[in-house]
Amino acid sequence: MDLRPRFHRDLAAIDDKVCRMFDLLRASLSEATRVLMTADREGAMRVVEQDAAIDALDHELEASITRILHLQSPMASDLRYLVTVLRVAPELERSADLVEHIAARAAYGLVTDLTPPLVDSVRMMGDVAERMWASASASWSDRNPQTVAALDALDDQMDALHDDLREQLQRGALPLGPAVEMALVGRFYERLGDHALHVTERLGYAAGT
Repeated sequence: MDLRPRFHRDLAAIDDKVCRMFDLLRASLSEATRVLMTADREGAMRVVEQDAAIDALDHELEASITRILHLQSPMASDLRYLVTVLRVAPELERSADLVEHIAARAAYGLVTDLTPPLVDSVRMMGDVAERMWASASASWSDRNPQTVAALDALDDQMDALHDDLREQLQRGALPLGPAVEMALVGRFYERLGDHALHVTERLGYAAGT
């Protein structure tokens, strides 16, 4: 029995699942910033549901790749691709957790405590995070690791926005409780930027560069 057609179908199914993870993450990220800024608790629950879907895809990918490695002997580019998926999928799963943590702050009504400059900071961090993940997703679909430089520049923007948010909080822009929550939100966005950059950097290994 020729296992190669099955092997290529399995690779295609794996890539479909990775792309689905990217799509779910990007949708959740956009929704998380919105629900945080509007205190939309029902919207926050939808983000939680999408996080569960991403978790399930991560488990499915690990099981599929483990089975392939047991039954096949992938070589060269195929093996590099599978190893890259094993590295990228957990980054996507952890990023979805961060997005869920942002959305969860909607239940606290945090937005009612924010000053206009802090609202602007959160919106800008959300925008930069969305742009970074859109670029990371396109890089994966196109198998193009050359977008790392552009993502690195966006990551610098995210770091600057994070520093500005922290400075506002350190100047006493909010009472202690909301300030702690906002510090966490800022850290979640900053880490989302790091993960988007790391995912794209890993494409270099898949491409053999």
